[in-house]
Amino acid sequence: MEKDLKKIKRLAAEREEEVDAFIAWLKLRFDSSEGLDSRLGELIEEALREVDCTACARCCKEAYVVVDTADIARLAKAVGMKRSEFRAEYIGKNEDGDTCINRRPCPFLNRNMCTIYESRPDCCREYPDSLAVDATENLDNINANYLVCPAVFNALEALRDFL
Repeated sequence: MEKDLKKIKRLAAEREEEVDAFIAWLKLRFDSSEGLDSRLGELIEEALREVDCTACARCCKEAYVVVDTADIARLAKAVGMKRSEFRAEYIGKNEDGDTCINRRPCPFLNRNMCTIYESRPDCCREYPDSLAVDATENLDNINANYLVCPAVFNALEALRDFL
């Protein structure tokens, strides 16, 4: 398992085409998530035990923070704003049409630490484990996150070795 964050970033970029082909193969091989979810979930959990997220925080710097109405209410309260004010200042849409925090890195990130951690959005609470739920439906997201998250990188590399 690779732990060096700079090396992971370099290796992920070097292997991007191989991983694209692997993801395409998975799409053909698995018509349902049966088996893939549990194996990928185990691999992500194993990788997370070896990764210090606060040393990296690339998800907070590079990925979209997708939010729903409950997240917005919780976040607005945490920063002492009305929901409408919070929406106007922090909420937008990404190219997929998802409602999300309107800037990257996340404005609530300070020195790789979440300043609203107890009130963070559900997508942050569940990441990267959420990628292993309905994995066959999430293969494109898994592929994109291979370049972002060291745990996803290591889990996908382990899955490639396993299969």
